Amino acid sequence: MDLKDWKILLELDLDSRQSLQSIGKKVGLSKEVVNYRIKKLLEEGIITNFFTRIDSSKIGVLAFRTFLRLYNLTPDKERDLIDYILANEKV
Repeated sequence: MDLKDWKILLELDLDSRQSLQSIGKKVGLSKEVVNYRIKKLLEEGIITNFFTRIDSSKIGVLAFRTFLRLYNLTPDKERDLIDYILANEKV
C-alpha cells in the first residue's frame, strides 16, 4: 500500500457512496485508477465491506442495532462488556 491507497481508504471511510471521480479528484488519480485500486484493496482483504450508517432520528426509530468488532479482548473482558450491556437498559 502506498500513500494514494491510504488516501482512498480515508475518502471511503468518510463517505463510501461518493463517486470514483470524486475520490480521484481528491487523491489525484483518474476514476479508472481509483476503481482498480479499490478492487485490489478488496481482493487483498484490506477492504472487507461497505457499511450504511442510518440516522435513526430521521426515520422515527428510537432503537437501532450496532455491531462491534473487538480485537485482543480476553474472554473475561468480553464477559464484563456483555454483562455491562445487559445491565444497562439504555444500551
